[in-house]
This record gives sequence, C-alpha cells and structure tokens, in this order.
Amino acid sequence: MKKIAIVAVCLQICVLSLFAADAPKECSLCVGATANLAAPPATVIPLVLQVHESDLATTAVDTLSPEQRSKLTLTISYSVDKDSKDPMSDVETHTKNIIEWARLHGPFEGIGVAPEGLDNTVAGYAFKRLAVTAQGLNVASRIVLPPMNDRSSLHETGALTYVDAILVADADVKKTASWIAEKEPSKKLYAIVDPQSPNSFFDLAQALANGATRAYLARPAADDAPALANINHAFIGDWAFDATSSSQVLDAKGNRIEMPVLTFVRGEDLRTIIVPKGDASAAFIASLPSDRYTRPRRVDAAGDREITDVGAKGGHFLIGVQPVKRPFLLTLDHTEKPQITKEAISVATQRGISVEEIIRNHQAYKTYQESIQPRYIARDATKLRFTLEGGEAIEATIAGDYFSEPHGQSDWVWQDFYINGVKWKYGRIPELPLIQPEKVAQLPLDIHLTNEYRYQLARETDLNGFRTYEVRFEPPPNAPAGLPLYRGTVWIDSRTWARIRISMIQLNLTGEVLSNEERVDFQPFARATHASLSAADVAKADPREIIWLPIDVSAQQVISAAGRANVVLRQTTFSDFRLEPNDFEQRHQIAAASDARIVRETQEGMRYVEKNAAGERVVKEGFNTARTFMLGGIHHDSGLDYPVLPLGGIDYFNFDWHKRGIQTNVLFAGVLLTGNVTNPNINNTRTNFGADFFAIAVPTTNSMYRSGLEQQGEAVKSLPTNLSFRLGHPFLNFGKVDVSLGVRHVNYQRADTTAPSFEVPSDTFEISPGIDAQYSRWGYTVSGFFDYNARTNWKPWGILSEYNPNQKTFTDFGGELSKSFYLPKFQRIGVELNYLDGQRLDRFGKYELGFFGSQRIHGIRSGSVRAEKAILGHVSYGLVFSDQFRLEAFYDHGLLTDRLAGYHREPFQGVGIAGQTVGPYGTLLRLDIGKTVGRNAQSGFVANVVFLKLF
Repeated sequence: MKKIAIVAVCLQICVLSLFAADAPKECSLCVGATANLAAPPATVIPLVLQVHESDLATTAVDTLSPEQRSKLTLTISYSVDKDSKDPMSDVETHTKNIIEWARLHGPFEGIGVAPEGLDNTVAGYAFKRLAVTAQGLNVASRIVLPPMNDRSSLHETGALTYVDAILVADADVKKTASWIAEKEPSKKLYAIVDPQSPNSFFDLAQALANGATRAYLARPAADDAPALANINHAFIGDWAFDATSSSQVLDAKGNRIEMPVLTFVRGEDLRTIIVPKGDASAAFIASLPSDRYTRPRRVDAAGDREITDVGAKGGHFLIGVQPVKRPFLLTLDHTEKPQITKEAISVATQRGISVEEIIRNHQAYKTYQESIQPRYIARDATKLRFTLEGGEAIEATIAGDYFSEPHGQSDWVWQDFYINGVKWKYGRIPELPLIQPEKVAQLPLDIHLTNEYRYQLARETDLNGFRTYEVRFEPPPNAPAGLPLYRGTVWIDSRTWARIRISMIQLNLTGEVLSNEERVDFQPFARATHASLSAADVAKADPREIIWLPIDVSAQQVISAAGRANVVLRQTTFSDFRLEPNDFEQRHQIAAASDARIVRETQEGMRYVEKNAAGERVVKEGFNTARTFMLGGIHHDSGLDYPVLPLGGIDYFNFDWHKRGIQTNVLFAGVLLTGNVTNPNINNTRTNFGADFFAIAVPTTNSMYRSGLEQQGEAVKSLPTNLSFRLGHPFLNFGKVDVSLGVRHVNYQRADTTAPSFEVPSDTFEISPGIDAQYSRWGYTVSGFFDYNARTNWKPWGILSEYNPNQKTFTDFGGELSKSFYLPKFQRIGVELNYLDGQRLDRFGKYELGFFGSQRIHGIRSGSVRAEKAILGHVSYGLVFSDQFRLEAFYDHGLLTDRLAGYHREPFQGVGIAGQTVGPYGTLLRLDIGKTVGRNAQSGFVANVVFLKLF
C-alpha cells in the first residue's frame, strides 16, 4: 500500500519531462538565502535582497559576481506622497530610476517593487509598468511581488498577471499557497524562512512542503552557502512533497520519539529525500516505512557522502544520525522503479499559454522596441477613396517623405498630389480638411491605470509566414460610455512577441466621424544592417536584434457631411525605408524650407505645420474650413428645352460655419441653385439634422412612350423646386439611418408638341416623408430607402381613361449594393446593382433614368425613359496614362418595367466614356459622354464638359 501511495504522489508531477531528450538540469524545489553583501557567498546560490530605493546608490551589488547577480532577486520599496496631485507621474519617475539602476548593475533573476502611499489601483499600475519595462529591457527575467497585506485588492487590478512569483514570510506560506491555487495557479511561491530548528534545512523543507517552490534562509551562516548549493543539486528533477509518508524517529535505544520528518519523492525514479528536524544534543535513528531502499547518502556543506550506519528491521529501513552540528538532509534510492510509459501520458496534460501571459510578453517586447526605435525616413503614399453613385469614385493620393523620430515629432511631407491618378502640377497642393476621430488616450495592449480592455485568445494561426496568437480585445461592460476606446483583434508572433497585425474599430465616437476602423501591418528589419527581413529570417534571428515598423495602414471612415453618410477608404503604404540615415536632419531641413505642405502628429492629432513670417515652420491650429470653387462647362442633352446648356457658377462649402460645427454648401450655376445646411452632431449625440434645397430655371421635357414609340402630343414640361429636411443617426458602427421630410413644388407646362386636347397636370406640392439606411464596410455598401408621397392637388389630366385618383399618393422604395476594387497604378473597377420599385406610380412619380434623374443609364435623354420598376447594373473601369490623363469606361444595363410604355423587364443599355486631367492654374477638367446601345438605343448622345477651380 505504501508503494502505491508513493506512485500516486509521483503521478501528480508533470511526467512529460520524463521523456525529454535531456534530464532536467535545475532544481524543481530550490533553496537560497537572504543576501549579505558585506560577505558575498563563495558559491552561486539564489539570493534575495530587500532594499529601499533611496539606498540603491550605496547598495554594493557589484560585490557579487555576474553569475551570482543572475541568481539575485531584488525587491525595492519606495514612498509616494499621499497628497501627491499626480501619483501616476511619481510612479513613472520611480520606475525609470529603478530600471536605470538595474540596467547598470544587472541583469538579475528577479525584481519587484513595494510602493508605499498608493491606493491599490495606482499600485497595480506601478507593478505593470515595472514588469514590462524590466522584462523588455532585460534587467530581470522574473517579476516578484514582495510581501504585502492586501494581495486580493491588487489582484482585482489585474496587476498579478504581470507577476511571476509571490514572496512571503514562512508563516504565510500555507495560506498564500491556498490563495494562489484558487486565484493565480500559474504563480510561483517564494518564502523567506527564519530558522527555528536544529537542522535549519528542516525549516526550509517545511516551507517547500507547504507549497513554496523556493525557500530563502534568513541570516545564513558563513558555511551555509555550499550546503544550500548541494541541496539544490539534490533537488534536480521533478520532486514533490509526500504527505502520505509515515517515517518515524527512534532514539539510540530504538524507542520512538516525537520528531517531525519531511519526505520528498522524485517522480522519474522514486528517489527519496528525508529531512528530519534534528536534535543538537543526541543521536537518533531515522526509520523509513519500507526496507526497499538503497544507497543512503547525507547532503550537507561537505557535499554528498555515503552513510554506512544503516540497517533494516521489521520491514523498516534504519539510518543512524549523529547530533546536528550543521544543516543536512538524507537521500535514498528506491530498489523498484515506477512502470510509467510514454504512451500512457496524454499530451493534454501540457498547460497551454494564457492570454495574460501573451499580452504581458508582448508589452515587455514592445517596451524593448520603444527603447531601440530608430529615427527613419520612408516614402509614404496615402490614398483617400470616396465612393459615388453609379459605380463612380474619387481617389485622392498624397505622397511624400515621412520623417519619424523616436519619442519626438513625426512629419508627413506632402510632395506629390494625384486626383484620380492625374498628377497635380500647378501650384501648391491644396490645404485639405484634416477630419479626424477623437484621439484615443487608452490604446489596447498598453498598460493603463485600470483595466479598460479585456483580452481573449481566439486561436493560434499562421499570418504572413508567422505563427501567431490571434487575440481579441474589447472594453469591459462597465467602461465609461463616453470614453473613446477600441475593439478588435491583434496577431502576436509566438516567437518574438511582436505585433504582426492589429485591426481595430473605434468606439464611443462623437462629432462628424461616425465610424473608424483601422488595420496596421508591421514589417521586421535587422537592427544591425537595417535590411528588411522575411518571416524565415525572423525565425532564425535574435528577437532583440529586430526592429518592427508599420508598413501598411488601411482604414475606413464614415463621415457625416451634408447630412449623408460618406464612406472614405484610406490606405497608407510605406516603402523605401532609410533607418538612422546620416542626412536625416539635412533632408528634414530641405523639406521644411520647401513649399511642400507638412502635417505633424501631435498630442491633439494631425496638424498643419506652416511657415511664419520669419520662414520658420510652426504648428497651425485648425485649418481653413471654407472652400470656394468656380464651376463652368457645357451640358448637351436633347431632353432639355435648350439641348446645349452652358454652365457657370460658384460653389461655396464650409465645414464649420461660424465655428458652430454647422456644415454648409451652396452651388449657384445660373439656371441651377442647390444648397445644404447640416448640424452633424446635435448636442454631442452624433445625431445630424439638416436641410437641402434644389431649384432649376430650365424645365425638363417629360416625354411619353407607348410600345416603344414616342407620343409627342403627350409631352409635358416640368419645373421642380425641392426642400427637404433630414434627421439621421449612426448604428452598428458602420451604418446610418435617416428619416426625411420633403416638400416639393412642381410646375407643369405644355411643350411645343403637346396636343391641344391633352390636359396638363395642375401644379402641386408633394409632401414626402421617408426613411433610408446605409451600411458600409471595406468598400462594400448596402443601402435601402422607402418614401411615401402625397400630392396636395391632383386633378384629372392627360387621357382621362388612364387617370387614377388613387395616384394622388404613391410610394417608392428600393435598395443598392456596390463595391469598388482598387488595382495597382490607379486602376479601379466599380460594380453597382440597384433595385427600384413602388406603388401607384404614374408617369410623374416614376423613376427617371436621365443625367439628372434618380438613376442614370449613359446616353438616355432627360425625361425620355421612366420605369415603375427597375433592376440596374453598373460596371466601370478606370486607368491613368502617364500621370496626365485618366480614362474611365462605363457600361449600364437596366431591366425596366413600365405598363403604359409597354415595358416588361425591357433592356436598356448605355455605354460611356469619361476623361479627366488637370489643366492650367490647377483647374480640374472632366469630359463625360454617354450613348445608348441595343434595341432601345436613342439617337444622339448626352455629354457633359466641366471645369472646376479651387480658390
């Protein structure tokens, strides 16, 4: 039964190591001593030293050899004034001082701090900061929590995640071991032992038996160091305390006496260590409960020696022990070996890494990366992509040098500017609005005063050739509702602990930025040669000889402008890295002296850096929110009263009118007037409210087709004027819902060909409440709308047999799905699919498909084609010739249903071509020509030539 009990104890040990290629070389249960720097030990053993920060300058740790310092654990106390106005800053100062001292005198095995005068929250922050800085800068391999009273409160701050071992007094070992088993089972327990027994090794062994993995002997004698080193050698392997052992002690006459004996067993071979409390005045006999032992040996300061005073009686193995003069323990080999095979071991017993360990290791490596961060120059290309209706888009590209200084400023130099791939060559790059989400002060993966983020290990996966931990993060449920934070995923390399990629969604946004999603990819470089590294190179390199820099930043923002949700895709790519260039200052000075626009990263966000009167670059607060454009051109459309319509006017846009956060836009082009005014963030609720106005002085001819033939006698001219109000609010981070109320007045007139017998509709107002929603994510946009329309006046008109009084009210609804695909060299493919439908639609409530209609098929004359129901597809492709001219091709295909016109999913097709270039004085020129094709092709074409000049 005893043998069975011993085997059971052994099976509780991590037996996977039994089958390792090499036997364990370190003790699993270890001993050491408190350090006496005045008399350093001649033998390398684990030491512990408790010191106050104010005494560090006079602490003679250099009297210890480097090997001994690598086995030294330091706990450093310091005090913070309880009335301090900025205890966080005080913690940072103390941490910096301690780490700088440790870098000069270490590395050490362990380090810990004991801050005084701090509440638990700030104390927890102090432990986190010390842990990641010490580990990252390689001043200590373990973080130790010194003895303290309120360990549970500190545990609630998350600080113990950053601790490897907890140091306690010997009286607290058993209680602390139980607490660790419940709260932090991965932590080691260290004990400082005040010896009370004749055999001081017994007191150390008692701490180990109670749950400690290391026991330090307080006030060691001069010859204790060799004995402690010999004990550690004896404890090499997987040892465990045997609580079932019934070893006894007999006096010299064989009578049983009361003396505690502690027994430890090694799992791989059942080797046994016994540690009696000892008697300084009399010899005694250790009696083991089995006679199946051999090779008894004594371990003390003199070494490991064979014992000859042994025997066996009554199934017991007996060892004679002389009065205790110096500490010792006894070792014995078991005559039988455990029958444990490799196949019997389940790999499931191996403990996986926790997400807390992953985050802590990453934070430590990140701290190290910050300490070696180089200054560098890289070529930056930032593309801003705005999606429009009909499969079209605008792409603005800004390129130039990016200057980055560690712990200093970072400047973006705008040297080249492209609009849809066409290079801007005339004058200075325009000052673009710097629309930014709120600055997030508490970033994920950083250390914070409180736990603003929760982490979850999703899986292990391969990414870009790296084996990574995929970790998801999000704020806790009780995070402050108004605090800007992130939710997302980070991929951390399992070998170096570096970020390979991080993807984040910003939460709790306010202002005109409705959503913000970012993804950053990182590239490794050799610290010595500055060469770019592959994943295979990183696998063979020392992680401390690698520098990681961002190489690609992709983002999507949804911005509330003019009462609409405008999707902006941003992609920043860095290339041509020059790390620690000798001409860094010279290149930066040349850029600053040029006329290039420079944008700087500041604590408040991105800011322009402009020249002052003395020619020096200074940070400019804010930017010019108002812009004025001159617009001109010619529009050709035979569906208008004047087929060739000259265009000319001015557009005024202000993103912050009168500094009240109001957005305004007014376009006046002679016969055309449009305007919008919007508050994008009412009372900081992210709810927008605005109004739109549209008026045109040139009526449009509304033609009627029956069975594909135009009925000129039924032509009607219409002249609309619109006023609408919109109220919108974002949802699900990437969506927006708007409710609207439109008031539209339509003036109907007879055309030149209208038959005398044809009754023209009476003028009327249309009241149109509606709702629409949009959701956009990484280039995909899904939207839908529903409008209810009620006319105030709708008398019989046209052919009376076709008049329906129920059409005084009608509804229209539909949806859209679109996606843009961006290819190298400014190429783009746009795809859009629309569905349009309604109820009780007459010819004036139907969907028009012209240039100024609700949807466009290239080449269709204004007012000539309408539909009660339509399915429309748009495809476009654009490319650039030598940075000078952009060419885009369009194809539109519609399946139209219109009962009066005789259409049932009738195909209408159109093709178009558009060209764009930058003309003299920074004028943007654009030509758009469309022509219908297929069996419903119309004669002629629709063309539009415009120029736009920014002032």
